Amino acid sequence: MSASDHKLVNQENKSAADIITWREYEALRNEMRREFRAQDDVLNGKVEEISQKLDATHVTVTTMQDQMTDVQRSLADLRLAVENLTAQQQQEDDKDHELQDDAHNARGAPRGNRPRGWAPLGRNGRGQDEEDGLGKPKFSIPKFEGGADVEEYLTWELKIEKLWSLHPHYTEDRKIKLASSEFDGYALRWWDAFVRNRDEDGEQPIRTWRAMKEAMTSRFVPTNYLRNIYDKLTLLRQGVKTVDEYYMEMEMLMQRGRVRESLEMTMQRFLNGLKYDIKGIVRHYSYTNMNQLLHHAREAESQLADEAKIKGRATGAGRFTPRAAPSSAPAPSTRSAPYSTPPSKPVSNVSNTKKSESAASTSGSNVSTARNRDMICHTCGGKGHFKRDCPNRKVMIINEDNEYETGDDVDPNAPEDDDYDRW
Repeated sequence: MSASDHKLVNQENKSAADIITWREYEALRNEMRREFRAQDDVLNGKVEEISQKLDATHVTVTTMQDQMTDVQRSLADLRLAVENLTAQQQQEDDKDHELQDDAHNARGAPRGNRPRGWAPLGRNGRGQDEEDGLGKPKFSIPKFEGGADVEEYLTWELKIEKLWSLHPHYTEDRKIKLASSEFDGYALRWWDAFVRNRDEDGEQPIRTWRAMKEAMTSRFVPTNYLRNIYDKLTLLRQGVKTVDEYYMEMEMLMQRGRVRESLEMTMQRFLNGLKYDIKGIVRHYSYTNMNQLLHHAREAESQLADEAKIKGRATGAGRFTPRAAPSSAPAPSTRSAPYSTPPSKPVSNVSNTKKSESAASTSGSNVSTARNRDMICHTCGGKGHFKRDCPNRKVMIINEDNEYETGDDVDPNAPEDDDYDRW
């Protein structure tokens, strides 16, 4: 076989191989197409399912929006009805007040001058509270000037709350107008500026008493008010106060600070603040509530006061008060004494003068305290000074010749008595 024949055979073999490879490719391509179509069908089915769910959700949302619109309309109708009822109630209240004022004004008027339709309060039920049978009370809104005293505002707020409880049918708008109508001084100017600034800033106006109270609390009650109350309550002691004054102050602080604690803690707080001697007596008693503890503290206070009075009377009864000698001039001397000097004044006058001068010089240095009042002088028997500070250290001595000379009643070099040790 020639070379050309071999070349022809090789080409034929290569063509056959190429034909087999192409057939495999066609089969693989067809298989992949079928798989793609199957996956496409699956995806189309899922997309259709999701589309159906979205349509259902859209229908649900649309239904809910329609229902919300209906609810809003119902709320608007209800709000309008409430406003109408409130206005109607306001008119009825105003009529009741007018009738009540007419009744009060006409009560003392002659029968012929009384207004038409007048009747005594409570006779036809118009001027009488149906709930408790009492006539509507007349009241005046307390004034508020807006000072720096926090208790002034808290007291005013408490009074206003009491008034609103007497008139539960008052509208919020009327409460605000009545409360602000009695503002004076700084409070009046502050409220006017507060309302004006909210209007200029585009904020909602104050429409409820609660909102008004919150605004006023924010202005007139400092943020550290409760902390100061807690500090005062923690450091509170009886001191110079009576038992009742101490208890009332503790109770007021607890009320202002809104302190809620157990009865045992309150009793222990009260007991710790009592005076030491009162506390020592109260500890011997048994008590189960605050009233019993307060009663025992009062008894202890009264007992100590009685003992102090008895001790004071006993001390006063044993006090020695020196009496001044009667004023008399010494007899003239009949013989001369070279070493003596005749007196130029009576003896008693000289002695009293020196005593008064000495007392005046030492009285300023003695402090009038409880301890000084209990000091006892062993020279004159007086109180308020020791022996070394006695104003009666100088004495007058009359000799046998009716002449006088002065001298100390104690030796200046002698040791001092241990008065402080006795004290």
